[in-house]
Amino acid sequence: MAAGKTLLVIGSGPGIGRSVATLFASKRYSNVVLVARRDESLAAERAAVEQAVGSHVTVKTYAVDVTDSAALLKALDDADAAVGKPECVFFNAARVLPSAFFEHDVKEIEYDLKITVSALYVIAQRYVPHLVALAKADPSAKPALIVTSSALPQHPIPQLFALSLVKAAQRNLVQSLNLAYGPEGVHIGVINVAGPVSPDELERNPANIAAKTWEWAEAGKEFEVVI
Repeated sequence: MAAGKTLLVIGSGPGIGRSVATLFASKRYSNVVLVARRDESLAAERAAVEQAVGSHVTVKTYAVDVTDSAALLKALDDADAAVGKPECVFFNAARVLPSAFFEHDVKEIEYDLKITVSALYVIAQRYVPHLVALAKADPSAKPALIVTSSALPQHPIPQLFALSLVKAAQRNLVQSLNLAYGPEGVHIGVINVAGPVSPDELERNPANIAAKTWEWAEAGKEFEVVI
């Protein structure tokens, strides 16, 4: 098992996932675990983290569909054995698709719920007890479960009603987890990215989102940050 603190990123990819992984690794984490669906995209993410941070960081990648709970848990078993259980879990998995009322198949909504809510619950079920134990055992630890969110739970968009729906359900789950385990010393909350993400956006560019996320995570007090 590799030494040092571990960051787990669920839903790794260019944009927010990559920027958070590279910044957090440069600040605190010597082990980074990246989970996404495709091997080819993970290879690019691994190269980006190693190029940005340096070879002293151990990067492990696992290609898995998070809606397959058994496959996800097997990948996490392998990751935990390789680098240890994470101190910080960053959940960034989502599927962004347009959805028109009554034309959008209910099976698509159910699949999105598996990505956004069920997979997050599986992750929380596995790691929140560990994070609580870590908070009690090590005063210097900063155990956290951070979830990428948006303004959709409060301001749904009819043309994106399915994403709005599942993001609202996800936020409710994270709020419940925070109410239950925040008092136990685990920082649980959401990064509300209130609009499109682009390198050209003044505030909502990936580098700034990562920087704001790090500042908020370091403070470890508030449930959410709005960017």
